[in-house]
Amino acid sequence: MNQARYTVLAKDLAEGIATGRYPVGSLLPTEHELCELYEVSRHTVRAAITQLQSQGLVSRRKRVGTRVEAASPRGGYSQSLASVADLVHLAETQIRSIQGVRHFVADIAEAKRLGLQPGGRYFCLSSIRIDRDQAQAPLCWTDVYAEERYADVLALAERHPDELIAALIEKRFGRHIEVIDQQVRAVLLTPELARSLNAEAGMPGLKITRHYRDESGELVVVSETVHPDDRFTLVMQMKREKPQAF
Repeated sequence: MNQARYTVLAKDLAEGIATGRYPVGSLLPTEHELCELYEVSRHTVRAAITQLQSQGLVSRRKRVGTRVEAASPRGGYSQSLASVADLVHLAETQIRSIQGVRHFVADIAEAKRLGLQPGGRYFCLSSIRIDRDQAQAPLCWTDVYAEERYADVLALAERHPDELIAALIEKRFGRHIEVIDQQVRAVLLTPELARSLNAEAGMPGLKITRHYRDESGELVVVSETVHPDDRFTLVMQMKREKPQAF
């Protein structure tokens, strides 16, 4: 499988950090400098830096730059998400291991919990996601729900384990994901999930429910993901809105 260009760039920068070419406390070259040095687009550079951030290697500060924070990746997993593209890029750093597929008709309770249509026909693809460099500790368990008419993506999911189901539906059926609604809440790992994730039953976890919607707001995909609490950090940034001038 060919690696994405941003993944190759991220690995080279991570190697430079590990070998001391970019010492802890120093700044990486600017986006413009990296674009020229590696002959890649700014989009590729930003995706690579996001990957380094997810490993705890660097931090970004406005008007300061990208600062090296550690010489080696920290344990666990961190997400710094600002767009749908960020979520797609992060998926490419992981491998999906399919655990099972269920075809069902949504009852009232399940439809209410997931935002599905009661009586609608759906499939649920269950998988664990594994970081390429930390296969012994799966990052999460994910259940992905979509209408039965999109079932062709199940075969694609096996052939493309590093792509989101939503992204595969976009490519196969021409559905454009415009918005992702995300809800995060604390849970305790059940014995079944703990066994699958090589974790301890009853330990804290985070459950993330995402609703992927198209331009008209129509629901395309729903996912429920559970992370052990020591393998996931959600990083967000909030900015104060500037008052409008009259």
